[in-house]
Amino acid sequence: MRHWILTLIATTPFAWACTASFPAPTQRMADAESAARSAREVGADTQPVARLEVKLADEQIVTAKALIVAGENRRADFVLMRARADAELGLALAREQNANADTQKAIEQSHVTAIANTPGARP
Repeated sequence: MRHWILTLIATTPFAWACTASFPAPTQRMADAESAARSAREVGADTQPVARLEVKLADEQIVTAKALIVAGENRRADFVLMRARADAELGLALAREQNANADTQKAIEQSHVTAIANTPGARP
């Protein structure tokens, strides 16, 4: 019995070390915030689908901050991964919408140019 107690006392600190707290996910926080900021700069706030993704990312960032304060760094890490993915999706959607708008403008401009270059055509 005494041997068992001594073994337990000797191994308890090692068990606590194995379950030590997860470090605060500061890099993931910076990455998620940066991706959300980039999406806004590209124009995600003016496009409904992209704006929704950035809003979800912002909400998840707020949730992650609360989890970090509560000491749940591992959960915050996963929430921040999701936040970054949502922000990057918003960024991609905003870029796609901008590219589609630029394409449409180029097509319209080419039609105007073609009509202007056609002899006898009126614009």
